[in-house]
Amino acid sequence: MSKYLVGIDEGTSGCKTCVFDLEGNILGMSYREYPCIYPKPGYVEQKVEDVLPQLFATCKDAIEKSQINADDIVAMGLSSISNSFCLLDENEEILHDFVVWNDIRVTSEQLDQLKEAFTPEEHYHQVGRPITTANASIAKLIWFRNHKPEVLEKTARICCTQDYYLKQFGADDYYVDDTSASRMAASSIHTHQWSKERLRLAGVEHVKFPEIIAEPGKIVGTIKEDISEKTGLPVGCKICLGAIDQNCSTFGGGLVESGSAVMVIGTFGSCFIASDQPAYDVNMKLVVKENHGMGNYTVEGMSSAAGSAFRWYRDVCCQKEISDAKKTGKDAYDLIVDGAKTSPIGSNGVFFLPYLQGVSAKQDYNARGTFLGMTLGSSHHDISRAVLEGICFEMLDIVDAERAAGIPLSSIRLVGGASKNDYWCQMFADIMQVPIEVVKSDEAGCLGAAMYAGIACGIYDSCLDAVRKVVSVVKVFAPDTEKAERYQNVFAAWKKAYVALKDRFY
Repeated sequence: MSKYLVGIDEGTSGCKTCVFDLEGNILGMSYREYPCIYPKPGYVEQKVEDVLPQLFATCKDAIEKSQINADDIVAMGLSSISNSFCLLDENEEILHDFVVWNDIRVTSEQLDQLKEAFTPEEHYHQVGRPITTANASIAKLIWFRNHKPEVLEKTARICCTQDYYLKQFGADDYYVDDTSASRMAASSIHTHQWSKERLRLAGVEHVKFPEIIAEPGKIVGTIKEDISEKTGLPVGCKICLGAIDQNCSTFGGGLVESGSAVMVIGTFGSCFIASDQPAYDVNMKLVVKENHGMGNYTVEGMSSAAGSAFRWYRDVCCQKEISDAKKTGKDAYDLIVDGAKTSPIGSNGVFFLPYLQGVSAKQDYNARGTFLGMTLGSSHHDISRAVLEGICFEMLDIVDAERAAGIPLSSIRLVGGASKNDYWCQMFADIMQVPIEVVKSDEAGCLGAAMYAGIACGIYDSCLDAVRKVVSVVKVFAPDTEKAERYQNVFAAWKKAYVALKDRFY
């Protein structure tokens, strides 16, 4: 009898479910988009009622498309967005919608309170994250204490996305993986325990938090009949702990052993390098956290936008490509890239700073996205290429920070949306000047979640065993050394644009 695994990727702008065989081949897939809410400039929130029905719907649709016998599905795993949380009352009803990872409501008021309690060095070495206005839920909880104490007074439980949505599928309690917990910046990356001092600082020491699980994959429940009807998953299917989307994507890309590197270009962008020991950055700009289930750590530089900047450009500026895609059945993103190919390196002088939600690599959340250098002669395709180059340049900025921290990098595996387009992959290789590898599955997030589920059920002996059986490199894009100098010159000018705008406007 054949066996199958299901991986569900709960992302920022949409969710995806894939059905896999045990060799990692996709048999069925479904995707749905959903909105974020922006109550005020810089605020980003999400409603459960927008997300949960789509998680269920993609699951059911993917299983139907796979044309397998659903009873042969052994387990499901979840890949979830990180550094996002909601507040529940004593009846487990939502008091406040999810505050999403790229929300930047935190001000110097909350950061100063953190710095009064912990030195930046102490905080960084304990939780692996710098004290910044974004990507640190503990600072946002301090914001609630300062600005919405009446909500915190009613709060009985705080949930990350992993534990909340697994509970909606039928988990027997609230469990969270160590990577989701570390993104809260309220737990130790060494002990895998919540920090009482930080919870007390935020005024939530009395609140229930999910149990932190560091092991690779864990069965946390089984699918019951009511959820089976909504999802198509069979009654008794194992519900398994996954990890945050970045770790599921890097796991799906094969980031297991020390020295390997995976770059994820999704809504969020990042470059992860595995390390046997925590590789702290003396400048405290790179994030250090667990490589969930691998027994080692990752050092990470991140982009607040990346793929979401490309999506913004598609939605706002590329109505023709969207229309043509509907007529031809092609992907609008591919049509945009096809047009960008006609513009030369440097986009005929057009620059794009993809800082639509600040810039994580520089810890500057006041930065904004900008087009520069346009003239009456600039074409739509020049602007399209500038968007692609701008995203690549921000990722190069991250890679350069990792290199400056003394972390060697000889090649990068690229996963996420960018890996689906050969031209953009080659652009990454030419700009980074290292080989770019692409793995067999272009749905690494779902695959990583399914692999964690497979480990939990004993299908794979370990994370390394899962990678050896499932992950394989199918393409390698060698850098064109003749383009290196031209790209470096454009990159240098691109960096000056950020400095000039920062010094002039804020």
